[in-house]
Amino acid sequence: MRWTSPHPNLDIPENLTTWQWAFESPQHSPLFWAAKDNLGSYINAATEERLDFAQVKEKATHISTALIREHGLEAGDTVSLFSTNTIWYPVVTWATVRAGGKVNGASPAYSADEMAYALRTAATKILFTLPASLDVALAAAEAAGLARTRIFLLEGQREGFQNISDLIEAGSQYEPFQSWSIPSGESNKNICGYLNFSSGTTGLPKAVMLSHHNLIAQCHQLKQLQVVSPGQRYRILAVMPLFHITGSVRFVHYPLLMNGDVIMLPSFTMDSMLRTIIRYRIEELILVPPILIRLVRDPIVTKYLPSLHQTVKRWSSGSAPISPEIIQLLRARFPDTGFRQGYGATESTACISCHPPTHYDYKYAHTAGIACANTELKVLSLSLPDQELGPNETGEICARGPQIAMGYLNNQAATAETFQDGWLHTGDVGHIDSEGLIHISDRIKEMIKVKGQQVAPAELEDLLLGHEMVEDCAVLGVPDEYAGERPKAYVVLKPAFEASEARGRVLLALVREKRVRYKWLSEVEFTDVIPKSATGKLLRRVLRVRDREVGRVRGMCVVDGAGERARL
Repeated sequence: MRWTSPHPNLDIPENLTTWQWAFESPQHSPLFWAAKDNLGSYINAATEERLDFAQVKEKATHISTALIREHGLEAGDTVSLFSTNTIWYPVVTWATVRAGGKVNGASPAYSADEMAYALRTAATKILFTLPASLDVALAAAEAAGLARTRIFLLEGQREGFQNISDLIEAGSQYEPFQSWSIPSGESNKNICGYLNFSSGTTGLPKAVMLSHHNLIAQCHQLKQLQVVSPGQRYRILAVMPLFHITGSVRFVHYPLLMNGDVIMLPSFTMDSMLRTIIRYRIEELILVPPILIRLVRDPIVTKYLPSLHQTVKRWSSGSAPISPEIIQLLRARFPDTGFRQGYGATESTACISCHPPTHYDYKYAHTAGIACANTELKVLSLSLPDQELGPNETGEICARGPQIAMGYLNNQAATAETFQDGWLHTGDVGHIDSEGLIHISDRIKEMIKVKGQQVAPAELEDLLLGHEMVEDCAVLGVPDEYAGERPKAYVVLKPAFEASEARGRVLLALVREKRVRYKWLSEVEFTDVIPKSATGKLLRRVLRVRDREVGRVRGMCVVDGAGERARL
């Protein structure tokens, strides 16, 4: 069986680059229909520096001109950004696609080795960074063979390096080139404009090739389901990193279509985030699970509650699963707000599905929403991969639509495995119910096999997170001579509780009481922190490697005292 989106089909332009769509199209660009004094903008919440979209177009034009005239940037070249969030990040993004280049964002937390790998993989020709990251950038560039003269600063100054202001000044001295266009006879579906690294579940990150069509389609899909209060401008707080696919879509591109304001926090504190939400009256927040967890548990939130209740209409998440316990605590603290969730990956330009306005409700928070417009879904059997399943039958979620990526750069094997006949094989296990709502259980590669029976780590994690002692946790499979694998839990206790054998026994007993025998935990190990990505995604593979390290210092471990083997 296949599920087709219930939303009306959208007409997605196929002959425009993202630059032309955002700045040169009378149909889509706010520069043609919004008053000059009412244009959306990128705003620095700390300094109040603001660039409206007309200024963005002007400055991006100068930057692209300087890069072409003085630094040899050509169509198809890659420009990488190694930076935290800044209002100049989108300007360089737009400058790059204006010149026909490919934009590559890299995590500012990368080490020199990781960044060198990213530069080599993306075949970077020009690199933008910040003074605080310059030393790592230089070491990475040297290892990747990128000349120092190809490194520029997004903000600030450092002797011997040009910054944004220098490029704008240089570019303003020339007659600007006409913006790059899709070649005659081709479509924007086949032109890669973005290289975003997929976090992946195994091996090194892969560069996902996203077309101009992918980004434009996703923005139109999101707009179809957007709600903005009458008389209000669309405003969004850019808390998630811009190198992440959600940041690229939601905070760089989508605001142009909405003529909205993007308020950026250069550095995060809970206090500064809450004050910014209230000051700019931001009605909908797109937050990662770790921040949502702090919203319901951090005492600092209490003093802002009256103002937050008056301001926030909806909470939104989607970069990683969020536990039912946190959803219930959020609902209790903000009972008059809605909740929506998106589901997807870098390979789907963010959203395959999301909750439409009819489902902005906490009762749907355990689901991943309904297929976006122009999107088709199917569920494949895990044991018979060619067999398509029906409603409420669990298998691998697959999706097809205009937001599905072109493939992986220079990685034919991975592309052939993940992208088949236009279908994205997500690697996620789940089902689709009779209403068309997606339910995600786990990742195929993370499923624990106990005597051939599949155990979803997320199921046990949700159970443990519901206990009053547990702050955070992760479950992974560990080798077992008899069963093949058995589940093991890493647990972070709340500050009020200390690790002890008795508390470990309580958690072992919880799973024994609530779950079938083959899902019982073999062991609980207490730890101080669970490794996660910048967007809050659990890094289970990192934990798995750490678990197998010989001679590592282990936290307090409580082993299943019954000594029973998992039986079916």
